[in-house]
Amino acid sequence: MKLNSDSNQGRNNLKACVVTLSLSKGVRWLAHILRQALYDLRTQYLFLPLTRISDKFGLSKLGLAMPIVIAMIFTVSLATANENNILLDSANSEYSKGDFTKASKLYENILSNGLEAPEVYFNLGNAYYKTNNIAFAILNYERALKLDPDNDDFNFNLKLANQKTEDKIDAAPQLFLSQWKNGLVDLMTEKGWSQLCILLICISLILFAIYITMQKRGLKQFGFFGGTSLVILCVITFFIAQHKYSITKNNSEAIIISPSITVTGSPNEKGTKLFILHAGTKVNVTQEDVSWAEIKIANGNTGWIKKTELQKI
Repeated sequence: MKLNSDSNQGRNNLKACVVTLSLSKGVRWLAHILRQALYDLRTQYLFLPLTRISDKFGLSKLGLAMPIVIAMIFTVSLATANENNILLDSANSEYSKGDFTKASKLYENILSNGLEAPEVYFNLGNAYYKTNNIAFAILNYERALKLDPDNDDFNFNLKLANQKTEDKIDAAPQLFLSQWKNGLVDLMTEKGWSQLCILLICISLILFAIYITMQKRGLKQFGFFGGTSLVILCVITFFIAQHKYSITKNNSEAIIISPSITVTGSPNEKGTKLFILHAGTKVNVTQEDVSWAEIKIANGNTGWIKKTELQKI
């Protein structure tokens, strides 16, 4: 489903996160129960002897308080998980009712609690789209795609939202080699390239094993040349994965959130006025200076705007 996506998709993903969180805490909870039993036992029967032993050998008394600390961590974690679960159910309910403003606030609260999921960003983007807040819809679709780049629904809704932006900027022409290189790098995510690299390593090891163990000349040649070729491909995919990771990690893309801004030639309001941008336009932040940011748009033009007029993806 596209724009009218059922928010249960985000609900299922986030609930899975909460369940995983609860299960991991469940192990700690069991450990806490055991420690608490031992704590009660030594409190009633062994406290004074243990204290004397601790004092004699210089053992930390902090160990006696560990069950209490663990219990506090478990309680706080469980409360946070339950809060996020309640917020998610409420957000999905408000979205289904058509109260998209309230739903967007609830989704924002979930994200502010530090629990991210691409479907939550997607549903938040849908909620903003429904309220005609196109800039924030695009921002959240982009954030969803950052976590799940190959999702067709995310890409479809982003294109739909971009059709409603005022600025239609053509990308600057690229040299053939640059275009070919960028197209190759963008074929997969850094995870995909890394997995391909590992797969090539495994196959090359098998081929080298054939070269070492087999007696027939044809098989030995196949193993040697095949393994060598795959090692070369492995090195290439490794550097592509590294380059893709560097691009993703150092991503400086942002979305203009102000209705209309004037881009200046220097980081101050008295700078030469260069051009005007509108909400929803995607830019690259090339450098920052206190409360100003230098941006670069798709056609290669650069200039300065206030940081408050954009949000990074």
